[in-house]
Amino acid sequence: MKLEAGQVAVVTGAANGIGAATAAALAERGLRVVLADIEAEPLAKTAAELGDRALAVPTDIADIEQVRALADRTLAEFGRVDLVFNNAGMGTGGPSWEVAPADWNRVWAVNIGGVVNGIHVFTPHLIAAGQGHIVNTASLAGLTVGLFGAPYAASKAAIISISESLRGELELVAPNIGVTVVCPGPVDTRMFRGLAELATPPEGEVPESEGLPPEVRAKLAPMMEAVAEMAKEMIPAPRAAEIILDAVEAGKLYETTHPDMAAAARERIDTILESFGTPA
Repeated sequence: MKLEAGQVAVVTGAANGIGAATAAALAERGLRVVLADIEAEPLAKTAAELGDRALAVPTDIADIEQVRALADRTLAEFGRVDLVFNNAGMGTGGPSWEVAPADWNRVWAVNIGGVVNGIHVFTPHLIAAGQGHIVNTASLAGLTVGLFGAPYAASKAAIISISESLRGELELVAPNIGVTVVCPGPVDTRMFRGLAELATPPEGEVPESEGLPPEVRAKLAPMMEAVAEMAKEMIPAPRAAEIILDAVEAGKLYETTHPDMAAAARERIDTILESFGTPA
């Protein structure tokens, strides 16, 4: 889908990180942008920096009624919606059996429920208009084995599957509506930066993990080592945003910010096929 001035894009998780960078990149291209996030004050600040092309609508994407209100506000202000970026997400970590069910449920509600709510509410408007594009933010974690981060990794795997189904369905029902699922690697966002600083604290500072019992540190060590390695390949959020928008214009179903790291998914696929007795 060609991005053009006058189009309207809705971006969730837009208060910071990839969402804020995507909103800024869209505004620079002349699009009007509706920014949604549960954090009202940072959201208002981000929208103010983008000027009169941006509208901030505080939204908990896990709440379907708030997502409906987001759509209503968008249409009331601009009379159309052309692109929907289901970008908001969260994470939690630890051994799978030690993550509290409430934490599992919140990750599901935001990461999966938020995407499902966005699809449910906005897709009919795109179908009625006969064109548009939906972008769902997953993660490379959804393509690989998510040790010590199963809720996050599993939710991102679900987003990939949902996006694949949505793309196939729309090809039959409304072929002018595109779908892209983005699988970012390490991007300089608040969430990843927090993980990176936990794994590799600034010189002279005591790692937060030092205050944990030895058995807990031992459990977290593999995850911290993986995060520390990933942090070496971290890219700025604005660069990730440009990659995403290029994928939209190219009509790509899959996109990643780190193609070299994405090759790790092949190992998982090969292992599955080998277990099934199928040649890789």
